[in-house]
Amino acid sequence: MLQPTSQAISTAFSLLKDKTNQILLMIGIIMLFIEFYGWQAPFYRLFGPLFTDASRNQLLFYAQAYTSVSFILLMIVVPVIYFRFFETSRLRGLGLQAPHLTDAKPYAAFAILMTPVLFIACAQPGFYQFYPLYKPQGPSDWLAFETIYAMQFIATEFFFRGPLLFALYKKIKDTAIFVMVIPYALIHIHKPLPEALGSIVAGVLLGVLAIKSKSIWWGVLLHIYIALLADTLGLFYSGRLLELFN
Repeated sequence: MLQPTSQAISTAFSLLKDKTNQILLMIGIIMLFIEFYGWQAPFYRLFGPLFTDASRNQLLFYAQAYTSVSFILLMIVVPVIYFRFFETSRLRGLGLQAPHLTDAKPYAAFAILMTPVLFIACAQPGFYQFYPLYKPQGPSDWLAFETIYAMQFIATEFFFRGPLLFALYKKIKDTAIFVMVIPYALIHIHKPLPEALGSIVAGVLLGVLAIKSKSIWWGVLLHIYIALLADTLGLFYSGRLLELFN
């Protein structure tokens, strides 16, 4: 009984010598840590009792700051450590080089396509009651929140369309894009269903574009643009946008 078990353990450890398996295992572990410790809900559970004098809206701001920091640590710092000590590939050649202006066209087309979609989608109560997550009290307050919020998308693009995708692409080619889409879709599990389903389409397209352009940075700008527009439209449709400037 013990021999088959020990053989299975030995086989499992031998499989981890393969770089592709290491990356896939790391993605799974990071996704679990994000789910249990990286979102707003874990912040409320772990640190909420420390902010007894804070309003619910202030807690939302702190929770977003916590989420952005968590994403940076788990989605950027951990993979960078892996590539520094366990992978021979240079990070610069894995989607982090400066973008070329000629590669911006498909991203611009995507942004143009998504703009009217967001105008329609955000007009639904289910969207403008959800976005923005934080209700700003003034222009500077809004800018501070959106800056912190943008950090989350930099980390997201780095993790899903950056070095890990490029490293997997070297091993399993186009299949790497669809492997990436699985955890990318799951990270949207707390979002409204239309957005969660849309993340599958967006994930595939952004993965293809990242591989073709060899850079994540146009994807970062696109992601931030869509998030900022969704928040702005959420404020507009809920009637709070004009209040910011009064």
